Amino acid sequence: MASSWDELTLAFSRTSMFPFFDIAHYLVSVMALKRQPGAAAEARKNPLSSWFTAMLHCFGGGILSCVLLAEPPLRFLANNTNILLASSIWYIIFFCPYDLVSQGYSFLPVQLLAAGMKEVTRTWKIVGGVTHANSYYKNGWIVMIAIGWARGAGGSIITNFEQLAKGSWKPQGDEWLKMSYPAKVTLLGSIIFTFQHTKHLAISRHNLMFLFTMFLVATKSLQWR
Repeated sequence: MASSWDELTLAFSRTSMFPFFDIAHYLVSVMALKRQPGAAAEARKNPLSSWFTAMLHCFGGGILSCVLLAEPPLRFLANNTNILLASSIWYIIFFCPYDLVSQGYSFLPVQLLAAGMKEVTRTWKIVGGVTHANSYYKNGWIVMIAIGWARGAGGSIITNFEQLAKGSWKPQGDEWLKMSYPAKVTLLGSIIFTFQHTKHLAISRHNLMFLFTMFLVATKSLQWR
C-alpha cells in the first residue's frame, strides 16, 4: 500500500500545467520582455515584431530543443491553444487600458505566486526534454542533459539570436558567456533527472520531481528577499 508521501508526490507529478501554470509562465516571460528598455514603444510601433519576440520568450526552450534534435523549429505553432493563450497574455500586457495588468503584477504577492508557478513548469520541461531525448538516443546521457537544459532554460538563450538580429545584443548579457542562475539550476536539474532516468540515481521520478520543484520554488522565493 502506497504511503501518504508517495500518494502526494505521485499526484503532484500528474498535475496538468494547462492552463494555470502555463498562464503564469507566459505572464512572467512577457513581463520580463516588457521591462526591457524600449519594448513598450516597439510593441506599438511594430506589433508583429513584439509578438514574435514574446513567443520566443514563451516557447524558446521548445524551439531550441527542436533545433538540437533536427526537428521542425516551428512545431510549437501547431499547438493552437497555447499560442492563442500566450498571444492573449502578450496583448493584455502591452495594450491593456491604463496598463492595469502591469500595475496588478507590480504587487509582490502576485509576482511571488507567478514566479513560483513558473518554476513548477521548469521541472516539467526538464523532465519532458530528458524523456524526449531518450526516445532518440537511448541512454545517451549527454544528449539527454543538453535537451533537458535547452527545454527548461532555452527561452533566455534563444532570445540572444533575436537580439543579435536586432542589433541590441550585448556580450555581458549572453547566456552562453555568463549563465544566469535559472540557466545554472536548470542544468543541474537536467543532470539529476538524466541520472534518475538512466537508473544511476535510486529515487522514483515523482519523488524527485516534487523535491526538485520545492527546491526551485524555495530558492526563487529567497531571491525576492
